[in-house]
Parts: sequence; C-alpha cells; structure tokens
Amino acid sequence: MTSGVDLAGQAHQCASVLLRRWLAETHTPVAEGPLRLTVGALRLGTDVVYSSPTGAHGFGAIHVLDDSDEPVAVADPGLLAASCSADARARALPGAPINSADAGSLVDWLLHALPRRELDPLALPDDLVAVARSVSDAAEARRWLAAHVEGRLLPAVLSWEGEDVAAATVKLLTRGPLAVIGLLGRRGVVHEEDLLAELRKWLGGVAEAHPASGWLVEHWLTSPTLTDLAALNGSDLRYRADSGRVEVRPVPFEAPNPLWSGAAEAPGVPIPELGEGWSLRPVEVVGDDGGPDVALVHRWMNAEHVAVNWNQAWPLAQWRAELAGQLGGQHSVPCIAGRDGRDIGYLELYRVQRDKLARCYSHDPHDLGVHIAIGEPDAIGRGVGSSLLRAVAGGLLAADRECRRVVAEPNVHNGASVGAFGKAGFGRSGEVGLPNKNSALMIFERG
Repeated sequence: MTSGVDLAGQAHQCASVLLRRWLAETHTPVAEGPLRLTVGALRLGTDVVYSSPTGAHGFGAIHVLDDSDEPVAVADPGLLAASCSADARARALPGAPINSADAGSLVDWLLHALPRRELDPLALPDDLVAVARSVSDAAEARRWLAAHVEGRLLPAVLSWEGEDVAAATVKLLTRGPLAVIGLLGRRGVVHEEDLLAELRKWLGGVAEAHPASGWLVEHWLTSPTLTDLAALNGSDLRYRADSGRVEVRPVPFEAPNPLWSGAAEAPGVPIPELGEGWSLRPVEVVGDDGGPDVALVHRWMNAEHVAVNWNQAWPLAQWRAELAGQLGGQHSVPCIAGRDGRDIGYLELYRVQRDKLARCYSHDPHDLGVHIAIGEPDAIGRGVGSSLLRAVAGGLLAADRECRRVVAEPNVHNGASVGAFGKAGFGRSGEVGLPNKNSALMIFERG
C-alpha cells in the first residue's frame, strides 16, 4: 500500500526532475541557496541544496509563491507540468510543432507516467539507474567509471559510424556516464569534480591510444558545450506520436560542458570602423544625470517600438547605472550608431565568452555578439537596421582578425529583428532557450 509519505516523496521527486530540466533547457544559472523563478504564470521558490556541474541539482521543498514572494502551497507536479507546457508553447511561434493541435503536452505524459511511478520524461536506461542507486562510496564509484569506460564507452566510440557528433554525444556521454556522475554527486556518494577529473583522464588516454577516433573524444574534452536532450522546452517538441500514443519526442540542445577546462582569456571588445556614412561611438556618461547620451538611450528604450522587445523601459537613473556599469566592465560596450551625422540607434557589442550566450552553443573565445535597437521611429522599416548590422559585422571581423563569427540572439517572436539579421547576412543556426525567452541564434561567418 502506498502511504501519504510515499506520495509526497514521489511528488517532490517528480517536481524536482521537471525543475532541473527546465533550468537546464532555459540555460538558467543555478547556485546553492534561495532560487526564485517564473515559469509561465507560476512563480516558484525553493532552496538549492546541491548545485551540480552536470545539472543534477538538489532542491528543498518547491513552493508556489504569491506576489510578495511568500510561499502559498507546495508545487504540485501537475501544476508545474502545465506551467512548463504553457510557457514552452508561448515561447515558440504559433506554427511550431509544439503548438500543433495533435502535439499533446507535458501533462499528457504526466498522467500517463505517474500511475507507473515514472518520474522523468527522459529516464536513463535501467542498468545505469541501478548503478546510480547502488554505488555506495567514492572508491566504488571510481571502479565503476573505469569499468564503464573500458567495457562500454571505449568500444562504442571505436565502433561509432559516421560523423554525427551530436548523436554520439547524447548516446555515449551526456545520457550515460555524465548523468550517472550527477546522480552519484547528488546522493553524496562522491564529489562530482573528482569523477569528472577521472573521466577527463580516461578520455585523454582514449584519444592518445586511438587517434582514428580522437575527433569525437577531442570534441568532448574541448567544446564549451555538449549536446543533451530537452523534454520541456523547444519548438520541435511533441508529446504524442502520429498514432496518438503518449510518447515524448525530445529535441537536442547544447548545455555547458562539465569536462571543459576553459578557453584562453577572451580579449576586450573592439569598436569597429563602419564606413559608408555610418558612425559608431561608445556611450558617454557624465554628471549626476548621465548627460545627453544617457538621456538619448533612455528616450529610445522607453519608446513603444523598442520597449516591446527590449523590456527595459527603465527610469533615467537606472539607465545611467546600467551604462556606467557596462563601461566599467569587460563584458560589453554600449554604443550609439549614427547615419550621416544623425544618431539613430543603440548597440551593445560583447564577447560571447563573457555572456549568457556562452552556455548555449560551442563558442570560440574570439566570438563577438551584438544587440541592436533602432531608436528613431522614422528609421524603422527602411532597411536601416540590416544595413547597420552588415556594417557592424564586417567592421568587427576587420577589427579582430581572429574572430570568425559575429552572433546575435533575437527573440523568435521578433520577426522584424530576425529578418533584419537575415538580410544583413546572418544565418539562422538554431533556437536557444534563455531564462526569459527563446532566441534565434543568428551567425555572421567570416567569408
């Protein structure tokens, strides 16, 4: 007979799985301590009691919060699943597969899974779950990892056919030993970093001993991100097969690589020369009110056509603090762009390696990014934005000869912005989930 305690424990486990996946798939930073976030219309609060480098975080009780951030109820898995589904559908375009009438929802999976005591829409193979539950100390964990690499991972790497790095990574690594390491870490059996260091050493040995397969192992050791599978957020998700059977169709996404030892330090952000009648200069902050540049950016950001996409219609004092902070750091440089002597738009130039986007794709230390807002209403819809973006991308590549890519991440719902980047020569590489939106990853490649 199942007791109330069992049901409560099962509900917390299921809610924790959903929350872990949502955090990973939206690239939300996690640290031990209080966590507050909004999923759809649901405001949630919990304590992160274990922060995991592989994403296997542990949580205290997960509560629904009121408008004052006070807990009002324990988050029911069904309510959380419904919120995740509603938010994922809202993040995606109306015509996306997840919004198809026959796509189903995460709630369909939950109703199908809970009577079977299934907690995870992307459960690991039974043998790996058994390992994660049965290994009892660090020494045993190390022995298991060594045996897994020699007996299972190495033969699979050597026999892998084709060059599909993403598929190989999911099948052999992220949904295998990395997931087990995370579970063992959350149970307190072993420090994850210790096992990750062991795995790095083993993989280095595999690459050295088997150079023909080194391309795959080298990717695992040197890429900033690794491919994993998403089940909660992504435009191509479905929860029903064509037959109508409940069946989660996961989608790939990139997650931070816990095996990566870090890249070389990224240089500062250059201010490019644009030419062709364009000008570009860093914002100047002067005096208590910030001066004319801050007033100009504040006016643009509070204009309806900008505020609807930037969501930064802040007071003047807040913009002064924001711009001064950017100018005093190394992440990004706020700039004002002009055409034929007239200021028309605001740009932020940044190194991807210092940005939230670094968690979302396999970036290079020299990759540069750009945010853009055409502030003057009479410059909208005349090709000004795409012309400026083309000049900025070309100027950045000329200013940093080691930079191979200039990137951007406009909201998928901002069709005008996505279109302007496309007209400027940026190709759409894919979709990435971020804490407050799904973005189109747009890339301008060096020719």
